[in-house]
Amino acid sequence: MGKESKIRQKRKVGLVEKPGKHRKDRFPIVMRIIAIVLVVVLATWGSFFAIKSATGTIAYQVGTEKILQSDITARVQNYIDMYKQYGMDLTTAENASTLKSVRQNVIDSSIEQELFIQYAKSKDMKLDQAKLKTALDTEVDNAVTQSQQQFGTDTQGFNDAVIAKYGSMDKFKATIRTQVQPYVERQQLADAVTAEIDASVTVSDADIKTYFASEGRVNAEHLLININADSDSSSTIAAKKKVAQAIYDEIVKQKAENTTFDFVKYAQEKAAELNNKTAGYATYEALGFFTKGQMVKEFETAAFAAKTGDIVGPIQTEFGFHIIHKIAQEPVSAIYDTAETVKAAHIVLGFGTGDQTTGATAAEALANKVYAELQQGLSFKTAITKYSTDADAKTGGILDYFSSTGDATRFEALKDLKTGQYSKPFVDGSAYEIVQLLDRKPLVKASLSDKATYDKVKTALEDERKADAKTALVTKLKQQFPVREGDWSRITRWYSRGIGKVLGAVGQWIVKATGKGTTTTPAATDTTSTPSAQ
Repeated sequence: MGKESKIRQKRKVGLVEKPGKHRKDRFPIVMRIIAIVLVVVLATWGSFFAIKSATGTIAYQVGTEKILQSDITARVQNYIDMYKQYGMDLTTAENASTLKSVRQNVIDSSIEQELFIQYAKSKDMKLDQAKLKTALDTEVDNAVTQSQQQFGTDTQGFNDAVIAKYGSMDKFKATIRTQVQPYVERQQLADAVTAEIDASVTVSDADIKTYFASEGRVNAEHLLININADSDSSSTIAAKKKVAQAIYDEIVKQKAENTTFDFVKYAQEKAAELNNKTAGYATYEALGFFTKGQMVKEFETAAFAAKTGDIVGPIQTEFGFHIIHKIAQEPVSAIYDTAETVKAAHIVLGFGTGDQTTGATAAEALANKVYAELQQGLSFKTAITKYSTDADAKTGGILDYFSSTGDATRFEALKDLKTGQYSKPFVDGSAYEIVQLLDRKPLVKASLSDKATYDKVKTALEDERKADAKTALVTKLKQQFPVREGDWSRITRWYSRGIGKVLGAVGQWIVKATGKGTTTTPAATDTTSTPSAQ
């Protein structure tokens, strides 16, 4: 039988595909790509874990000592748990920037502590043994209490468990003391350095008077070109810097040509334009008044140095490139003024729980009706009882003294009213309101002749100088005890900027091609959890 005859025979029994129009199947190709990607991932992460194991997950090397990634992760988790108790989940996308700041603060404080400990050892600083004993006793007692809580009300069960494992309660406490003593000693060494810094700071009466009259807070707004230091490559950051510079140059040009240039309008429109092209690319924010220490250093320095009305930038911070418009400034004394406050009563006409558009229309109509009745002689107190939907209507709808900072919308509505007068209806949240002024307490300017004010200003100046002195010492100690990133930190950053992006893009393509799976690429982070040294 010839070759072709054999083939025809096999086709009859289905062993060979019959010739005809071939329909390409993409799935085998996709599977081959997946296989290649998996090989790359396994090879890459195999290298990662080899380095991780060899280095002991070193996040930072400070002088001769190491800060472990596991300690940083554990401390960050403590903050995540703490925030969650107050109803804020730092692990959600909307709180990503807060989590990033928390993580950076943990890293900075860990490095600072290690610098201080090595500095203390280099100076052979001695610990106060009485304070050390008190701190150890407190830590041991806390540890025993936490262990006991696991047994609930079964005190005998707890005591039996301790005796079974340690022989006695004293031996259990001794074991705990041995475990926690190194951490307590490290913290006390760092605290001793902080105490030394604080003791070196002094302020005179003349210093306080000069500080009281100096610039204390700034009101500003900004347009921010966002950067992600963990994922943006150096070329991406450079490109964003060019964009920010081009925007700033355009602002300078438009401001020179138009004396009524509106920064808010321009910044909001520019942010919307950029975000339409790339989501999350730019942000406009009105920041209101802020004091020193509330903003990152680069932003603060630029904002305080600028003149009122100036637009400066681009200023680079860890968050991106800022174009800042300085709206106003006030002296330190204004921070200690007793703000104007008002007391009021209000009628609340809520939108209801249904469709908010329909509810708003109905509330507006009712508000106009109530306002007309007030003008016709209906007493405000009666109107509250008859119409207000707020729970406080039962107690007269009273709003106790508040300032513009406490409630800007209502305060503005009451601004030009005299006692007993009421406002026109206005929207506040999901309700229309009408407010009546009951009393007004005027602004009281602060004076250093008031001892309470003097003491507050003195404390604020001391705190500011202590913070500056600490920053100066940290900068100096980084020269004496060099701070270097560990291999794991460098590798994870390289991964997120390089192959992590590639794998993410490939993953998205695979999902589109197969209609299966997710586009999420695991982050290259160390999730090992160990007790914090703090």
